[in-house]
Amino acid sequence: MQIVRERHGRGLVRSALAAIVFAGVATSLAAIPSGISTASAALVYVLAVTGASATSGLQAGLATSILSFIALNFFFTQPIHTLNVAKPEDLVALAAFLVVSVIVGTLLSSAVAQRTRAERREREALLLQHFGTRLLSGEPEAQVLASFAHAITDLFPVIRCEIRTELSAEPVIAEKGKVDGAVGPPEVVPMVTMGREVGQILLYHGPPPLQVSMDERNVVRAFASQMGLALEGMRLGREASQARLDAETNSLRAALFSSVTHDLRTPLASITASVTSLLDADTSFTAEDRRDLLETIRQEAERLNRLVGNLLDLSRIRAGALTPSVTPTPIDEVIEAVVARMQPTLAGHDVRLMLRDNLPDVPIDVVLIDQVLTNLLENAAKFSPAGTPIVVSATRWQDSVEVRVSDRGEGIPRQERERVFEPFVRGDHESATGAGLGLSIGRAIVESHGGRIWIEGTPGGGTTLVFELPLRV
Repeated sequence: MQIVRERHGRGLVRSALAAIVFAGVATSLAAIPSGISTASAALVYVLAVTGASATSGLQAGLATSILSFIALNFFFTQPIHTLNVAKPEDLVALAAFLVVSVIVGTLLSSAVAQRTRAERREREALLLQHFGTRLLSGEPEAQVLASFAHAITDLFPVIRCEIRTELSAEPVIAEKGKVDGAVGPPEVVPMVTMGREVGQILLYHGPPPLQVSMDERNVVRAFASQMGLALEGMRLGREASQARLDAETNSLRAALFSSVTHDLRTPLASITASVTSLLDADTSFTAEDRRDLLETIRQEAERLNRLVGNLLDLSRIRAGALTPSVTPTPIDEVIEAVVARMQPTLAGHDVRLMLRDNLPDVPIDVVLIDQVLTNLLENAAKFSPAGTPIVVSATRWQDSVEVRVSDRGEGIPRQERERVFEPFVRGDHESATGAGLGLSIGRAIVESHGGRIWIEGTPGGGTTLVFELPLRV
């Protein structure tokens, strides 16, 4: 109560000083022209009351009205330099002046106060919306809450603000200047949403304990409620993301288990059978038989190596670690190198290259794009009958280069063309083998280059895989 009285006393002193200054200035201005009428002087004093009310509030305006009334009577009403009034009409004029000045001062100070409150509430609402939007935008909550705590210390008479939430182990602290060790007990404003407390705002008033007004407390409570809703939304979002991640992980584990039990056991069984036959001393093999067994071991080992490589690539993609190191490279040379390396796989097909002249260099990661082309050509060879053609073409299209790999297989139904890009999804063809990772990995690689990949039907039957790579990174 002592601090409240001190603040009230300081307010009265400021109002009295403002009244004396405005009334004195008005008296000086009104006395400059000699013989000024009482009505003209009264208008000058009305301006003084208006100025005091606008700048210093209602108390200063009322005090200026009283001082102006006395000065108008003493200096400008006959007989001058006395407080007597000679004419009844002058007395009526003085009374009217006092009433008018009080009304003007009251209305003006009220309007100014309302405007100030409206502007402050607008700033508080905008600030609340700003921090709520930042919290929901994915920005780190510690950074947003720190800005929020500093805003509270700037807006309200508190020297320290702490924000404690269940989302962070350490409190977020903001202090106004240097804080001494003698800090009083905090005022706790809980963040409650849906009947559950998700955090607290601790306001330290310090010595002396400056009092926060009821309006300011209501604003802080509104802040706390809004922040509580935002924090609860973030918590639910995290739980939903974690649940989705757990579901995807379980699905991936199930698919991976299925792939391992089938696609890894098949090449391992072939390798084991071939090696066992070669090590059997009681069995004699011709040179051709021995070569066939060794070729089987080589092919199954390569198949096993590709499967393990695809699983590792899928892990990199899931972890967000797929970052291409691009270099401007002639795409036609990459295509020719991949086709030449894959001659044993493509031996049963008529591979045709249709590469436009003067293709521009494309910013690509050569190793990754090599893998995309390898996966597409393996699929084309796997799903198209022996002896049918496989066409690889490359051409410029606007600001990108378009590469197409076409086969003459059974084709993919339109409703299935997007689904086959998902991991561990195989086609319904009888020849559909493998882990079903090639297209999903290819899409991730192409999209990491800023391009896109899709499936079209080949005219006359078959499947065409198309991917575009932008010419600008």
